[in-house]
Amino acid sequence: MGVDALKVTKSKAVIIVKVLSPQSLRDTTMQMYCTSLEPKRGLGQGADLSVLTAIKHTLPHAKSLHDIGVRQLSTSGVTRAMIANFNSLQAGLIFDASHVTPGDNETSEQSPTTSDFNIRSAQDPIGYTKATPDPKFHGQAMRSSMHTEWIKSQNLEMQGLWSRGVFQKVLRTSLCPQDKFFSTRFHYKIKRKGDEFDKCKVRLVVQGHHMKRKNADGVRDYDDAFSPVPAAIRFRTILSLDTQLDMFTDHVDISQAFVQGDLLPGDGHNGNVYIFAPPGYEEDPLSVYRLLKPLYAMPSAARAWHTTMSAFLQREGCETVAFEKSMWKVTIDGHRILLGTHIGDFASACSNQQVLDAFRKCLLDTFDGTYEGPLEHYLGCEIARDLVAGTTQLSQTHYADGVLRTFGFGENLPRVTPMKPNTRLSNDHCDPSPKPDFHKCYRSIVGSLGYLVTTTRPDLAWSYSELSKYVQFPVKVTHGGS
Repeated sequence: MGVDALKVTKSKAVIIVKVLSPQSLRDTTMQMYCTSLEPKRGLGQGADLSVLTAIKHTLPHAKSLHDIGVRQLSTSGVTRAMIANFNSLQAGLIFDASHVTPGDNETSEQSPTTSDFNIRSAQDPIGYTKATPDPKFHGQAMRSSMHTEWIKSQNLEMQGLWSRGVFQKVLRTSLCPQDKFFSTRFHYKIKRKGDEFDKCKVRLVVQGHHMKRKNADGVRDYDDAFSPVPAAIRFRTILSLDTQLDMFTDHVDISQAFVQGDLLPGDGHNGNVYIFAPPGYEEDPLSVYRLLKPLYAMPSAARAWHTTMSAFLQREGCETVAFEKSMWKVTIDGHRILLGTHIGDFASACSNQQVLDAFRKCLLDTFDGTYEGPLEHYLGCEIARDLVAGTTQLSQTHYADGVLRTFGFGENLPRVTPMKPNTRLSNDHCDPSPKPDFHKCYRSIVGSLGYLVTTTRPDLAWSYSELSKYVQFPVKVTHGGS
């Protein structure tokens, strides 16, 4: 097949695809994939086919041109799209059209009025674009354009859990009346390094919101749930010391960190926690699964991992820094190592590379994980270090872009100031009964701003403070605001 031209009409843009293969193959292809989106002109040489024919294997869920992101473009937009597509053929990139969600005033049958042609790397999985959202549940993942990648990641997650001995199958008849069963689900997340695709991450999580510290019948599902993580200022302190003392940095990611911990004594009834089979996997009506390791979303899982990890670091001679229980230091052969631990992410620094390599090897010999190289991406932050100039720059460009896209502000023009000058919010703006969806959205926006404020954007502190005052009773206003 070959792309003949990119034509634009008043209603939509269409890519005309010509079939150059033999007659028999053309006939078969058209019978299988030709749709009613474009008029059929016969089955002869050079017959025009729908754009869906060209991408049927990569976007099988598409039912219309709107589903594949084809929309009306301005003349300059058409030119840019054609040039980008041509350049992609030369640079080994792939043309990709992303799905577009209709706006407030649009229906699913109407075409959006803005362009969104994407060029994705040949290394990216099929169906992925920068705007691809994370599936919220199993069914949505299986219906998404990236369902093949999600299935692979889902199987890898289950293989890892079985290999680490997380489950044990037991008969229901062997259980006590007081034993409880908890459902499980998969959590899906597209991991990125900056603007580049990294991997599809799937985690099996237990529905821990049903676990209670003390039930009505007096039976506890867990005892302790607290697990410390370093504040943003501590993370910046490590980067500052790295820069001033010319230290080398390492980033280690512990794979499935929670399940590498040990269950705490107070977890479950008589130390037993039982779960049902995860969605998409066959369930045996006569059996359930007993957890031998903490599973994600258990209230005590983070505490269990921190306890196991802390015991290892203490055996290696590490000690905590002041009152920060997730910041560690140790001196080996006269060289000090600084270590920050955030769940399974380890950021370490030392002035001697050999000492740092030996410590990392000891860590990875004890826990399964991967070496991510020098510290460049950590907890949603991009770290750019210039060893020659002796500087380190910390930014959250990708995180900020993700927040804007998530809440529908991706197309807004940037402003010089974080909030319109002289804006004053008051209780008069409050809605005593905000709509639940809007209330949830507002709280999410404020929380996302909070992470930016405490990490890299202190200039947003005033706006964040003002918006935080009305988290309980927010309302939309047509003046002021951020």
